[in-house]
Amino acid sequence: MVLGRLVIVPSEGLGRYLCEHFRISPRRIRVIPRGVDLDEFSFQPSNPRSGPWRIGLIGRFSPLKGQAVAMRACRILVREGFDVRLCLAGDAAASRIRRWLEALAQELGIYERIEWLGFQKNVASLIASMDMLVVPSTYPESFGRGVIEAQAVGRPVVASKIGALEEVVENDKSGLLVSPNDPAALANALKRFIQDEALRKQCVETGRRHVEQRWNLDQMVDRTIRVYEECLSQPRILVWKLSALGDVVLSVPSLRAIRNKYRNAHISLAVGRSAYEIVARCPYVNDIVIFDPKKKGRGLILQWRFARRLAAGAYDLSIDLQNTRTTHLLSWLAGIPVRVGYYRKCGWCLNHPVRLPKVAMAPIAHQHHLLREYGIPADGETLEIWPSALDHQRAEELLGAASHPLVGIHPGGSRRWKTKRWDLERWIRLTDILVRKGVKVVVVGGPEEKELGECFRRSVSPEPLILLGQTNLIELACLIQRCDVFLAHDSVSLHLAAAVGTTTVALFGPTDPRRHVPPTLIGQVIKKDLFCSPCYSPRCRIFTHACMKRISVEEVLAAVLGFLAEVDNETGDRRHETRD
Repeated sequence: MVLGRLVIVPSEGLGRYLCEHFRISPRRIRVIPRGVDLDEFSFQPSNPRSGPWRIGLIGRFSPLKGQAVAMRACRILVREGFDVRLCLAGDAAASRIRRWLEALAQELGIYERIEWLGFQKNVASLIASMDMLVVPSTYPESFGRGVIEAQAVGRPVVASKIGALEEVVENDKSGLLVSPNDPAALANALKRFIQDEALRKQCVETGRRHVEQRWNLDQMVDRTIRVYEECLSQPRILVWKLSALGDVVLSVPSLRAIRNKYRNAHISLAVGRSAYEIVARCPYVNDIVIFDPKKKGRGLILQWRFARRLAAGAYDLSIDLQNTRTTHLLSWLAGIPVRVGYYRKCGWCLNHPVRLPKVAMAPIAHQHHLLREYGIPADGETLEIWPSALDHQRAEELLGAASHPLVGIHPGGSRRWKTKRWDLERWIRLTDILVRKGVKVVVVGGPEEKELGECFRRSVSPEPLILLGQTNLIELACLIQRCDVFLAHDSVSLHLAAAVGTTTVALFGPTDPRRHVPPTLIGQVIKKDLFCSPCYSPRCRIFTHACMKRISVEEVLAAVLGFLAEVDNETGDRRHETRD
């Protein structure tokens, strides 16, 4: 009952019950009360009364429906001299319950005051034959259809103040509410109706008006159709991109394409905690779901907890841009009905698998191939980030009065992928040469790379501007945007440089530029082809690290100076145009 994308309940009370006991998210609940066919249950004014007061109770024979409570209330009324008949419509699944009720009636001395009507098909006519109805339920009702049917026909109702009955009966206005399992209170309420004609008339008129306004059949049908239309027109989509940081930047064109395809969808993006700031302001997603493996719990236990959290989101579609064993398994455990991804490890978890391309593809093209196979057209390869005014202000403050030409370098990178890094000594030597040529150099990196700054301080004079660990990723992008040239390994800073359009020199070693260089990168890729590359290994398998060592300082310096010369020429041309 609670596994659907949306769950329709007939009352607020039942919705709360599902949230409390089945841990269903309140945002998945849609309250649609039961409706009454007003043609079938037309208003039928009471005939001038003659004979005993007929009190109806419609429902299966069960202790939960309160037939025993009604019998005891009837005995109280009889003892006080009221001429009443209790009309029980319904039957029992087990004959022993009927026998128990008959024995109770004999014990109470009111057997002749009870009419055993059995199963009835024409409920509207049955209600019209009564003077009033009671719903003395002892357990919370999910709605209380008998109440609104009686109100539609025009009969006053006394109901237990429990569960959803409180939602359909407004005490002293459209009916009377009494404490459950309280025969005396029920008898007093019935006595009020018997003795107060004005109260009966008011409750009948208000009850009928409420049914017409709130609980008619057409409204129930219309609301139900709108829920299905919501599911069709506003699907809930989960996109996976847990790592790495640079790949999260490269996922932006795919997110844009998915949003263009599903304009009204609720799109969630699952990322690692470190990548949150990159996509926090992304206009193509509605919310960010963080998968944090550092949380308490390990392995399958952590995955199971996260999958339960996703299941509460009731997603219709999973688009796996990460394509790992973990993401495939989590989408399956979460019960997402449509799961799209490349068929790799745990590919059996997908029900819309796409075969991996047999040729090396650029990262964004690789994602777009997957999307096209599912019918989502690409929307270009432009990268985007969304800095705030404060992010730009922070970059300006850090750079201060730094002059141009300005070259940014990121000598660090992933701790796991040290094979991607150029030797620190070469970075220092390159920086020293640039500084001596009058180039302002800014050294950037994450908080875990702060120790690299001491090496530059000891070895380079005059000292470059060292900003290691002083920016978050978006502030770093703003800082890179202000550089004339930027140098980096295959890392997130390389992708940020491509996103902000800064000329970049990219140094590649164990990874393939064809698969990782952003298509919008402006600049030059320096890569040495060896028999062992690309190896995609965090440890050099031939122990020489030749793929990075063969990249010389002179080669990188020539590329940087060449780009700086172009920048100087463009600046000179602009100055010349201004003078003209």
